[in-house]
Amino acid sequence: MWPNILEGLGAVLQLNSILIFMLATVIGVIIGILPGLGPTFALALFLPFTFYMNNASAMIFLVVLYCSTVYGGSITSILLNVPGTVGSVATCFDGYPMAKQGKGGMALVAMTIGSSIAGLIGVVGLITLAPLLVNVSLLLGPSEYFMLALMGISLVAVASKGDTIRGLVMGGLGLLLSFVGRDVVSGFLRFDFGLRSLQSGISFIPVSIGLFAISQAIILAEEGSSISQAAIETKNEFLSGLKAVIKNWVTVVRSSIIGLVIGIMPGIGISISNFLAYLIEKRVSKDPDSFGKGNIRGVLAPESANKATVAGELIPAFSLGIPGGSTSAIFLVGMTIHGLRPGADLYTTNATIMSIVYWAFIIGQLSYLVIGLFFSKPLSKITKISNTILVPVILILSILGAFSFQNSITDVFIAIIFGILGYIMHKRRYPVACLIIGMVLGPIMESNFQRALLLSDGSYMIFITSPLSLIFLLIALASLIVPPVLEKMKKRNMKADATL
Repeated sequence: MWPNILEGLGAVLQLNSILIFMLATVIGVIIGILPGLGPTFALALFLPFTFYMNNASAMIFLVVLYCSTVYGGSITSILLNVPGTVGSVATCFDGYPMAKQGKGGMALVAMTIGSSIAGLIGVVGLITLAPLLVNVSLLLGPSEYFMLALMGISLVAVASKGDTIRGLVMGGLGLLLSFVGRDVVSGFLRFDFGLRSLQSGISFIPVSIGLFAISQAIILAEEGSSISQAAIETKNEFLSGLKAVIKNWVTVVRSSIIGLVIGIMPGIGISISNFLAYLIEKRVSKDPDSFGKGNIRGVLAPESANKATVAGELIPAFSLGIPGGSTSAIFLVGMTIHGLRPGADLYTTNATIMSIVYWAFIIGQLSYLVIGLFFSKPLSKITKISNTILVPVILILSILGAFSFQNSITDVFIAIIFGILGYIMHKRRYPVACLIIGMVLGPIMESNFQRALLLSDGSYMIFITSPLSLIFLLIALASLIVPPVLEKMKKRNMKADATL
């Protein structure tokens, strides 16, 4: 074991490996900042460039590119209220209010430090807990995955900034949009209205670009001036960010564990872990009303979760050849192209390569830590740039991001349409994030629902006879029923106290 670890360390410390670290980090952060592209786009775009690299260099490049792209998406979430990736949507809830208060630099520093710690926790899980966590994921069948996805929508609806009913409505709308195109099991076309461009479905990438980036550009154009009306805190940004992480270290650790566990569940991934971590943090907080108004824990929780999910998604990919998400699927393709087969052989005959992957994860966290700490102050000044400059830039990047996803002009029109709808929903205080979650979970729910019925010969009892499925269902129901009941009890007690 130790010889492989030392050999792997020696490989990543070579000059060409260091240059690959730097190149992948810069590329990843830039792609992450661009709205709607994200790690899946980054790995798919640059995978052909690894064909000419040896196995060690290719793995280093892909790992660091993956980590840094996820990190880059969090920067615009905080500064512009524009999530660069779907894994940083929940970061907007408190990150952007902090930027408007002139605390964008402090939020970036805290997010960067917390993300690096979470990434390291994820690596520890990848190295030590893989066998145990993979065995847990194998307990989940079609009925369990359906109920898990249903629970995810209900939890996100409860955690949404609007009321729960509106959150459920938006989640249901997201499910309806996910059903456009071919049935994921039978292959039949539905809701395509005879349009060839809709036969492949509506992707959540252009929809998310429209709902978050383009709608935000419209809002900024309406507001005028600049994002932050308050004076930017430029003194002791590093110390204030570091103190915030130290003070809330429990949040970082707890959310990292949540992200790691969610990551190893195939098909769930980073788009769910950041919302779930935010929800749990809000629930355990003594001051839940402060969330959505600039609470640093509302930044640390989703960011810690999504960074740990990066490593978690690779656990089933490495051990079983089952990718935890679309990005890890592309990562798995890159491994097989270079002759690395997942499973037991990966940990025996290619033990040195695995050691290189582990070190690449560790050094990857440190590489974007350095970038974040050194550039947090100049980046925070984006919030003082006039909206007349920011709005055209956001719109151009949004249109480019929507088009480059599939080189389709249809995606551009979808992004524009949902940009207008997102603006209207924002004005009406509808939680648009629930719509995106519904779209992400829709295929998971539909495919597993049909598979469960096939296994049970059409009996719906399979969803309650399975212990895990029943537990997920009860959690979903409890999340919807318990909060309003407690709220009514609280109001009744307040009225009783007032009459005394």
